[in-house]
Amino acid sequence: MLNKEQKSIYPPQTIGIIGGGQLGRMLAISTRQMGYKVVVLEPDVNAPAKYFANEHIIANYTDKLALTKLAELSDVITTEFENVPAEAIEFLDKLKPVYPKANAILISQNRLKEKTFFNSLNIKTTQYYPIINIDDINNIDDSIFPAILKTTTMGYDGKGQIKVINKLELSDAFNKLNNCECILEKMLELNTEVSVIIARNNFETVAYPVIENIHKNGILDISIIPARVDNEIIATAKGYAEAIVTKLDYIGVLTIEFFISNDGEVYANEMAPRPHNSGHYSIDASLTSQFEQQLRSVCNLKLGDTSSHSCAVMMNILGNIYHIDNDLSPPNWGIILNKYANIKLHLYEKEQARTGRKMGHLTLLGNDLDNLITQAHEIKQLWEKR
Repeated sequence: MLNKEQKSIYPPQTIGIIGGGQLGRMLAISTRQMGYKVVVLEPDVNAPAKYFANEHIIANYTDKLALTKLAELSDVITTEFENVPAEAIEFLDKLKPVYPKANAILISQNRLKEKTFFNSLNIKTTQYYPIINIDDINNIDDSIFPAILKTTTMGYDGKGQIKVINKLELSDAFNKLNNCECILEKMLELNTEVSVIIARNNFETVAYPVIENIHKNGILDISIIPARVDNEIIATAKGYAEAIVTKLDYIGVLTIEFFISNDGEVYANEMAPRPHNSGHYSIDASLTSQFEQQLRSVCNLKLGDTSSHSCAVMMNILGNIYHIDNDLSPPNWGIILNKYANIKLHLYEKEQARTGRKMGHLTLLGNDLDNLITQAHEIKQLWEKR
């Protein structure tokens, strides 16, 4: 089913963005480059996106006066993160077109709803149990261990999840997570993890090359493009992604993360109704970045070409590589930038570095993927020597 109400929006009309973090910043850059105006609703006065917004509304996401102002100033509204309160989306949707819709956001905000939704489309997920209260632990089969207990909402970058190997550890973990609603997921023997970034508007759908992802401490560390997986896995992952956006009648950019098991099975992990950290490579390596694609999607323009003009390795720059006690004492960028001619550096202008906080990313470009991976490890060694 196509969304019959979607209208086309052209420059110099105004795009409203809920959220002002690095994703909002990169979306705002693409939006301004194409000649649109930008209004950002974000409570953080120092939000990275503010530098590229025509107007920054400093207010909470549920502030109805601020939401009304955002709607008055915007011709279409989109989001930069999935934890926008659904009631804010529903409120705005009565005033101006908003994409994605609340139904997709509500599913993506809750891991249990996500798993149920994936399974309804015959998309495999790892075995799981809902853990709503401590008594639910008694109904769990021991075959699920080892497993990961995750909060159903608000967990990201390794937050809100604990590995457990038996029911005793599960009980302790549930208490540590304040007895909130959780999901217990069986750990798979993984070959790799991949993501698919797919975009859809009123009349077409396009997907980017499958991305291979390497995580460290629950946070994305390196993305490799193209993914080093076989064509059957690529076709399965992309097929699942298209089924998901079609069922949701989704408008915008959607990212789905998949686990690939040692026996080659593809399991859906989670989805994000927005551009994704793993897709940052597209700014420099693709004919159309994921951020321009989000703009094209919500404005109902023809979607851009998703092909890459080179291989890429994207590296997250976390607060860990800064001198945390000395606030923002950066790495010696001179050594890195002068050593490699194929680097694209993106810093997000965040004013404070914290362990695990995403401060920017590097993308390495070239035709020899193995060489790019070697360069990425060399750069990591330069960071660690500081």
